[in-house]
Amino acid sequence: MESIGVLMLNPMNSYLEQELQRRYNLFKLWTAPQKPQFIKEHADSIRAVVGSYTAGADAELIEALPRLEIVSSFSVGVDKIDLAKCREKGIRVTYTPDVLTEDVADLAIGLMLAVLRRLCESDRYVRSGKWKKGDYKLTTKFSGKTVGLIGLGRIGMAVAKRAEAFNCPICYYSRTEKSDTKYKYYPSVVELASNCQILVVACPLTEETRHIVNSEVMNALGPKGVLINIGRGPHVDEPELVSALIEGRLGGAGLDVYEHEPEVPEELFGLENVVLLPHVGSATVETRKDMADLVLGNLEAHFSNKPLLTPMPKSLMESIDVLMLCPMISYLEQELQRRFNVLKLWTAPEKSRFIKDNSATIRAIVADGSHGADAKMIEALPRLEIVSSNSVGVDKIDVKKCREKGVRVTYTPDVLTDEVADLAIGLILAVLRRLCESDRYVRSGKWKKGDFRLTTKFTGKTVGIIGLGRIGMAIAKRAEAFNCPICYYSRTEKPDTKYKYYPSVLELASNCQILVVACSLTAETRHIVNREVMNALGPKGVLINIGRGPHVDEPELVSALVEGRLGGAGLDVYEHEPEVPEELFGLENVVLLPHVGTATVETRKAMADLVVGNLEAHFSNKPLLTPLL
Repeated sequence: MESIGVLMLNPMNSYLEQELQRRYNLFKLWTAPQKPQFIKEHADSIRAVVGSYTAGADAELIEALPRLEIVSSFSVGVDKIDLAKCREKGIRVTYTPDVLTEDVADLAIGLMLAVLRRLCESDRYVRSGKWKKGDYKLTTKFSGKTVGLIGLGRIGMAVAKRAEAFNCPICYYSRTEKSDTKYKYYPSVVELASNCQILVVACPLTEETRHIVNSEVMNALGPKGVLINIGRGPHVDEPELVSALIEGRLGGAGLDVYEHEPEVPEELFGLENVVLLPHVGSATVETRKDMADLVLGNLEAHFSNKPLLTPMPKSLMESIDVLMLCPMISYLEQELQRRFNVLKLWTAPEKSRFIKDNSATIRAIVADGSHGADAKMIEALPRLEIVSSNSVGVDKIDVKKCREKGVRVTYTPDVLTDEVADLAIGLILAVLRRLCESDRYVRSGKWKKGDFRLTTKFTGKTVGIIGLGRIGMAIAKRAEAFNCPICYYSRTEKPDTKYKYYPSVLELASNCQILVVACSLTAETRHIVNREVMNALGPKGVLINIGRGPHVDEPELVSALVEGRLGGAGLDVYEHEPEVPEELFGLENVVLLPHVGTATVETRKAMADLVVGNLEAHFSNKPLLTPLL
């Protein structure tokens, strides 16, 4: 392989350099007085680039090397490599994960101890001879302190394992909650910082995680909190960190990385509550040799036409076409666009033509509760592998056809349970206590002419639930706090609940005052609430639908309300959305919402993270997070 040209971008490790020189024709870029000229002269010989966390292959370098086949990075971070350009040019990328996990995790614990126990300051105290003049001041205990981790990947988990040995409670933030861990999850970094005493940055650097630790996060961590950064310098807003430490808004910091390495803010040099390391997280003899061996092994595998040892995940390296069926939330759209080639169906003047033109490349569909993948669409996409739905309901997806074609299906359960259950209780209160009507009464100025009429009490009323799944159980739990007896109908009786079971919806409606629809929509549950059920619920009964519109026979609902056979209704869903029967608009015993059960910022973000996470898992050959099929 001596004739293969390898460009090494900067000095790294003498062992790596020697081995590269022994096996390849090695070009050392840092030795060239004029780097652009050096690259130009050797461009036709260079087939591989070896980079590091400080020097990578940008678009300009990649374009300048027409024979480049592989970039092998001597680091776990690849933020210095233009992955999009590599993908475009068919250039392979490798990195060095896992081998440095233990060293970086060890260093994180070392930084915590060094900051809290003032190890470096104590060392200076002894060396200066001050100990002879008196004992060193008391420091702060580490054991038992709550450790919050930004990122619970390999390194984050290793830090958590070590901190647990010090009896430290562990909590974390990541894009999605991890189902396989016992640690407490917080959906935002600010919440995490507010609930821990030591905050550790251990996530990859992306555009989204740049300055993930900002002024707000530091203020939440507080004057007794400690920040540890073993991730990347730009994770932390450095000017804000300096001012927070100087002003006493942050208790201390242990830093191995900086925003503009090797430049370090000079204001930090005089602070005793800071420990400053020169980016040495993986700098042990053993780990650097292991990293070098991975670089060499990946190059050898590539040029011998063997599988790479540590290739970049497929989801980052392949140009995967994803068909997005309709506008959802901007965050989801942005996250998809950052990772995949997103085709937006709703922007096409002729949707059928658009699908036909792109059918050979579309490998994934992103659907939602109102737009799904029917049999016709699935048949039209021969390379379709997965449908990831931004909803808990999948009635718009032809699951049978997906099963037949071997297409995976994912959805977003659990993350929306609380919001939908909250809304169900809100609708009950809004209908019984006439909240919307009361609001209109005040806004119209009528209150000056007299008090609003009396309404109806919620507490103590019997609540009947159609469907006792996650959402049904969450509604029951909330209603119990209002001293409401709970009963339910489902296909089979639940042996693990104390609630009264009725074997038919009609019996349930006859024995409750508030009937809540919380089941999945299937052919069997379509119009599960019909005229007979409404009559059984009666003129004092209230119907709440937070399931799906077709659960309720809508024309029958309208006539039952208009004729007074049903006491009231709280609706978040309708049979032909966004069409709503106009007869309902004039009724005061009805509360009408525009299908907003999951419409909170927090839940929609969590749902989006699940959609993206499922796609990433699928295209990285990892287990799906929330599979239906």
